[in-house]
Amino acid sequence: MDRIIVLGGKGGVGKSSISAATAVKLSQLLPNKRILIISFDIAHNLTDLFQKEIGNKITQLNNNLWGIEPDPNIYAEEYTDNLLKKMKAFSKQMPLVGLIPQIETFINTTFTADSIPLALKNAMFFQKILDAEDLTQKIQFDIIIADFPPTGNMIALFEIPEDQVKVVVKYTINFFNSIRKTINNFSNILGNIIHPLSENKNRDELGDEIINMIREVERRGDRVTQLIHEIGSLRLVTIAEKPSYEEMKRAKNLTKKYIDLDGIHINMSTPKDSAEKCNFCENQRTIQLKYIKEIKEEFQNYTIWESQKLRKEPIGFEGLIELANEIYGEKITAEEIFNPKFQN
Repeated sequence: MDRIIVLGGKGGVGKSSISAATAVKLSQLLPNKRILIISFDIAHNLTDLFQKEIGNKITQLNNNLWGIEPDPNIYAEEYTDNLLKKMKAFSKQMPLVGLIPQIETFINTTFTADSIPLALKNAMFFQKILDAEDLTQKIQFDIIIADFPPTGNMIALFEIPEDQVKVVVKYTINFFNSIRKTINNFSNILGNIIHPLSENKNRDELGDEIINMIREVERRGDRVTQLIHEIGSLRLVTIAEKPSYEEMKRAKNLTKKYIDLDGIHINMSTPKDSAEKCNFCENQRTIQLKYIKEIKEEFQNYTIWESQKLRKEPIGFEGLIELANEIYGEKITAEEIFNPKFQN
């Protein structure tokens, strides 16, 4: 994989449109690269932007561009259903413990897709897509453009794989190891009267499978975290208004431990010619110019792309290319989009 470009920022600033425009532009500049655009926002709108039904399946949009609006519940259910079956079987093979109904109730209610927070489900799916060692995917992508949710949930997508999953994983591993050790000691004292040796062996093998499944989540999280650090590139999208500008400053500080910030998109500014013909537009532009100045001062070391509000919605490939040209210019190279200049 060559690059993971993440678009983040406040809701309603045009992250999805800029993500789609960037993906389309790169697909034109790099026809031999396989590019995937993913929407992680709850309010998916890639289908609307590309005017093609996308949904939960990886959908081909042109010769080298694919898109997906993932339903994280589906992947979470696949994982938890398999884990749940093994845990039920494991508990039933334990002496005495398998006879206690509360244990099975606890497992049924704890290890379900519904009990997993949305951010964790998204993180699990994000890990699967990005995992360089996951050979189950039919397509191995060279470039991923990720349209992330607003700042709070964006941080959760980075944070959960690196921190919270590890806590859950280690707790669960310790829980199972403690139960297994206790039961093994109990069985040894009774001389395996309760369960034959063969059943103990099967139980231990099943316990190992469960632990390995959970440890694989941790290993995958480590691989993906490293991948994001090495080839991840964050671009924050804003409009020239105070709330969006303030959130962008917070996002800059909150994300720096997870991914490198490489650029800023100032989106949907009022065109100068419109301001000259309309008093309301002129007032809007005056306010925007004030915040554009502040943004440029705050982020003076970063590449800043500016785009004016288009007269037509950036819909379909033609509209998205028009937006891409408005953002980047018609003569931009893929290298300039990949690696914006950072001034020390």
